[in-house]
Amino acid sequence: MAKAQQITERVGTLDPQAWLAEVLRVRFEEVIKCRDAALDPARIDGVHDMRVAIRRLRSVIRDFGEITDKFPLKNLRKRLKRLADSLGVVRDADVCITTLEKLSAEAEDEAIRTGIESIAFEYRVTRAAGLEELKVDLAPERIADLESRFDAALCESINQRGLYQVARIEDAAERIISKCRKEFLDQSEAIYYPHSIQRLHRMRIAGKHLRYAVELFLEVLGPDAEVLAEETKKMQGYLGDVHDCDVWTTQLRDRALNGKGKNEPPANERKAAIWLMSEFQRRRTKAYRKALALWTKREADTRGASRPPC
Repeated sequence: MAKAQQITERVGTLDPQAWLAEVLRVRFEEVIKCRDAALDPARIDGVHDMRVAIRRLRSVIRDFGEITDKFPLKNLRKRLKRLADSLGVVRDADVCITTLEKLSAEAEDEAIRTGIESIAFEYRVTRAAGLEELKVDLAPERIADLESRFDAALCESINQRGLYQVARIEDAAERIISKCRKEFLDQSEAIYYPHSIQRLHRMRIAGKHLRYAVELFLEVLGPDAEVLAEETKKMQGYLGDVHDCDVWTTQLRDRALNGKGKNEPPANERKAAIWLMSEFQRRRTKAYRKALALWTKREADTRGASRPPC
């Protein structure tokens, strides 16, 4: 995914509301520009790019909704979330297929390779069905309606000059990032609970919110913010790998357990599931250790200082 476009033009002279309007326009355009690539069956990056673009747009709406008395664009977040979910079905299948293809090449046992291919086929079917649903969600008339609703909500926001609670972009940055940082730190104890799937996942999501907020205000915050954004991105990535392995293990466990029940899968699929569970647990441990090392290093670097680890 390409980096989000930075809103740098006249950032020091624009009032916060005008600057926010420009940010929203650019983020929304980034979403719309991904449509054709997302519908191209041969371009799995298109689905991913559009999903991330929606996530960034929703993050801006979420953050600025916290410091306004009324924010009409809040009503669009659910609509964008539904579209992101449709993209997620296709994207998740893409990730599964790619991962299984790579692992199949590493497996030495022919039965395991055959079993992995059978599992991958199921995800190909899921992807095909998901892509058909996505075509409906990204139909020209639906995109036109989304654009119309977005423009109307944005105009309503701009015209309500009194709804904004801060006078400077710097003030907006301080309030939003402070809130996101607190949310992240409130979840950070999860790093010391390696088997708490939900806690680690919530920490990852909070880190994602913090990262997007910092990236939004890079021109205001200065060079130190780039370090914070990069470290948060790394932590988010490691925790994301942990979460992916947890999801895989849960799904594969059901297939492995069914090998002893009435819905017994083919023997090669059960053998593949057990082999894959072992592989994903190895990968999870590696990702968790990286996350823990990054966090404790940051703690050590900032011990005694006024600023928190992230």
